[in-house]
Amino acid sequence: MERETLKILVIDFNQQNIINIKDALSDGSYEVSFVQREEQLLKKIDEEEFNVFLLSYNLPGSNGIEILSELRYKDLSGPVIIMADRGDEEFSTQAMREGAYDYVIRDKGFETGLPLVIVNAMNAFRAKKERERLQKEVAAKKVELEAANKKLQELDKIKSSFVANVAHEFRTPLTIIKGNVDMVLKGGLGKVEASQKEMLDGAIRVANRLSRLVNDLLDISKIESGKMQLKKETLNVNKIIEENISVFRKMMQDRKQVLKQDLANDMPDIKGDMDKVTQVFVNLLSNAIKYSPDNGNITIKTVNLETEIMVEVSDTGEGIAPESLDKVFDKFTRVTAEKKEGTGLGLPIAKDIVVLHKGRMWVKSELGKGSQFYFTLPK
Repeated sequence: MERETLKILVIDFNQQNIINIKDALSDGSYEVSFVQREEQLLKKIDEEEFNVFLLSYNLPGSNGIEILSELRYKDLSGPVIIMADRGDEEFSTQAMREGAYDYVIRDKGFETGLPLVIVNAMNAFRAKKERERLQKEVAAKKVELEAANKKLQELDKIKSSFVANVAHEFRTPLTIIKGNVDMVLKGGLGKVEASQKEMLDGAIRVANRLSRLVNDLLDISKIESGKMQLKKETLNVNKIIEENISVFRKMMQDRKQVLKQDLANDMPDIKGDMDKVTQVFVNLLSNAIKYSPDNGNITIKTVNLETEIMVEVSDTGEGIAPESLDKVFDKFTRVTAEKKEGTGLGLPIAKDIVVLHKGRMWVKSELGKGSQFYFTLPK
């Protein structure tokens, strides 16, 4: 590969200094130019690009620091190295502050060390330029990301508003449909034959499923908009569990599932939204029943911790793959391959409710060995 020829501009009004530098950089790797009058300098810099500037501190009528200050306003293509005589070392710190990349003392034979000084200064200069380029690129990307994020937030608000409006529009017709079908089922329009009852029961099941979807969408909309309010009262989690297990007992008996309870005897009363905490527990229990096989085991456990209470709902279902664990609480996401009824919103809503209570929710699972869902609520 062809070696780079470095263009060096020497800013020195002493002819002998220039000759010494040119002799030291005469191996063909350098192309040395020089200026001997200050008024030539800026014109030379505007006309040509140089890899390195060797600037003498001692100049007739001025000094290198003053010229260095002028050069700071130029977009230089290479580093400036100050050359000072013995006794001028005290100005080296000032020179570095003004933008010099290095300085050398012009003792006898100093020219032999210039190639190493030049290489080091160029490396530092190029590293700084690369950092500046990356910083500008990062700043530009940050602006782009902020604009994109703002747009996404606006779209998310539009989406949430649309979902809430649609859910509200569905709610009233669904209520009317369910009421009318229920009235027919109860004989309000005459005797219902067995074949008719089967179809009407199916319609009720579909309407109930749609009602659950509407309620989930409304819950999500309230949470995302910050409009879900907690109606806190004194409650006991063990009591909530006992009262709601009975609703699912027949379902578990039909599937020969075994329910195990390990409820803490010292479970204290806490402050929380009774309906919302019940919603969280019911969601976890219904999921455990749904995803556990026939003859499977479901365990409900409560623990009285130091500053919070904890509820665990475990099943012996198919479990969750490791790569899917972090998606369990994502909205509209189902992490199991088996198709089940539902909106994919139950767990995200449950976790949001727990977080609104300043609690925590997490899951542990292993494929083929079931899942354990936990949530805590502060005392």
